[in-house]
Amino acid sequence: MNENIKNMVEELKREFPKSVCQELDLIIYDRHKNVYFLEDKFQEKMFRNLFINYKTSMVEISSDKYNVFDIHTSILIEQEELAVIGKVISIVVKHLSRIEFEEE
Repeated sequence: MNENIKNMVEELKREFPKSVCQELDLIIYDRHKNVYFLEDKFQEKMFRNLFINYKTSMVEISSDKYNVFDIHTSILIEQEELAVIGKVISIVVKHLSRIEFEEE
């Protein structure tokens, strides 16, 4: 696991009860469309997308070739899931901002 991703996972585990963490799934894609799960090692400088899945909600954080981030969801998020998703996004973005991304 990459250092920034490891720190992100540790913070998520500290901030949320085990019941929330068990329902939370994060999937990472690199610029070559390879898929990685949190325990996988990957070239974090090649980050492209991260999908946050929680219960019935899904949010995508992606970066373009200029390292500008976009946060997108194509579904409506349940009110009770919004607080969790918002906090997860905050933690994820904090750790992504520490990565020095490669330009394409």
